[in-house]
Amino acid sequence: MKSTEVDPGLFTDSYCKVCSAQLISESQRVAHYESRKHANKVRLYYMLHPVDGGCPAKKLRTDNGSAEGDVDKNKCCTLCNMSFTSAVVAQSHYQGKIHAKRLRLLLGEPPAITTKGLKRSHTCEVCSVTLNSVAQYHAHLQGSKHQNNLKNK
Repeated sequence: MKSTEVDPGLFTDSYCKVCSAQLISESQRVAHYESRKHANKVRLYYMLHPVDGGCPAKKLRTDNGSAEGDVDKNKCCTLCNMSFTSAVVAQSHYQGKIHAKRLRLLLGEPPAITTKGLKRSHTCEVCSVTLNSVAQYHAHLQGSKHQNNLKNK
């Protein structure tokens, strides 16, 4: 992105609006703007607020060539800028915490405060099955019963 396209008030010598960070000294400013955390937040900010509508090369059109802005949800998530190899992988992504977090940010909801390790069960809505761990859930998603249920729905 060109520096002329950037909102001039977004990054100043004393404040970063994207990260909501107050920058007191020169060394703090340099360290902040060069940090990986800042880069990730800026990337997310521009995905949620694209200047030119985003990168068209990243958008995968539907196979039937329908309307201009249509994207096949089983092939691509434009919110997270990800592409998928199958509908199962896409469904797993849409149920995941990264997609949910970005969706909440897009809708303007405050980030949820979570404590790790509290989720003790995982439910597959397709099969109406509850599993006890992430490993079991992923194994279930790749199993033949789940695959058959996906095809039948």
